[in-house]
Amino acid sequence: MDTREAHGSETLLYDPLFETPPDTVIRDVPGRGFFGKAVVRKAVFILVLLLFVGGSITLSFGSLTKARFHYEQTDGGMMLSEYNAEKNDVVLEVGPVFSADGRAQTDGKVVAVRPFAVCCNETTAFILIGKDIADIPDTAFYSCTALQAVLVDPDNPHFRSADGVLYRLTDGVPTELMLYPARNDLYRAMRSLGEAQPATAQEAAAFAARAKALKQKSEDWLSSAEQDGAQVDALPADTERTAWTGALRYEILPGVTAIGAMAFAECETLFDVTIPEGVRSFASMCFFKCVNLRSLRLPDSAEDIGSDAFSYCAKIPEIFIPANVRRIGHHAFFGCAGVSQVAMACAEDAKPQLGQDWIPQYKRLFMHDVPVVYNAERRGD
Repeated sequence: MDTREAHGSETLLYDPLFETPPDTVIRDVPGRGFFGKAVVRKAVFILVLLLFVGGSITLSFGSLTKARFHYEQTDGGMMLSEYNAEKNDVVLEVGPVFSADGRAQTDGKVVAVRPFAVCCNETTAFILIGKDIADIPDTAFYSCTALQAVLVDPDNPHFRSADGVLYRLTDGVPTELMLYPARNDLYRAMRSLGEAQPATAQEAAAFAARAKALKQKSEDWLSSAEQDGAQVDALPADTERTAWTGALRYEILPGVTAIGAMAFAECETLFDVTIPEGVRSFASMCFFKCVNLRSLRLPDSAEDIGSDAFSYCAKIPEIFIPANVRRIGHHAFFGCAGVSQVAMACAEDAKPQLGQDWIPQYKRLFMHDVPVVYNAERRGD
């Protein structure tokens, strides 16, 4: 039957029922010589396929077997450029140069750490900083969720540890808070319960092992408080719980003038922080996603508030911007859902430089910026 008779005047251009399957057989190609032979073309195809599969397997295996330590040469020694912790690596020593199998080498020393060298680490509880380390950026140890303390050799002239918190020194005085470990609450609670400060990697590992029980209890206490809608410090007290709830508060050392980038970022066990007068600079993301931070008192000395400095601190109830603040970066207080208004000490015509979406927002039908009140006075003073 003519297809035009079955389908009217239109010609059926394509019908899958009558389509001829494509020729998938590899055949000789006339005029191509040796490389036109079917058997040669099959062999080349199989070889390319094997190379592709082999390369994929090699890359996949390599990504699963990264070396633990990566170093680069720098002025005066070596730089720790990358650290990939294994499951049981609870202590990281920054000072010796380690081989691929984790043995300390007698030649060479580490004097610097690359930004984000130890990043998104979920196992390391202690970082030990040697006396020769001279260069550590604020972002060297970002998002180490199990980290309890950074301990610095007392002979290091550039950095100091106070209660496991890392500070940068200027002329021997702590002037910048660089890193508040995410689980510093465990370290300080254990210390208040009588544990000695570890002096070696072995002692630090033993300290971390003894802290495991308190870690589990603290997580249960926090979960219970959240489910009941109670304040953590209102839970029934015992010796361990009292030590732990006390460690949810932190007082920054006097003399500090700057809070470093990401210093407290994503710390879920920071409930209250005391910021002393004299602090002028709050670097980007310094308190980013401190979701349980319940209060914020910026000192009158504050001058610069970086981008995302306090974003997503959803439990902060109020924000007062002192008169000396000259710049507020983008998204500095974005996501602070508990804030109903921002009070600024300055007049509206003298407001600081303001970044995009710096202000908190609230949601009714649509998102709205919270109101800003100028010429305000700090409440409680």
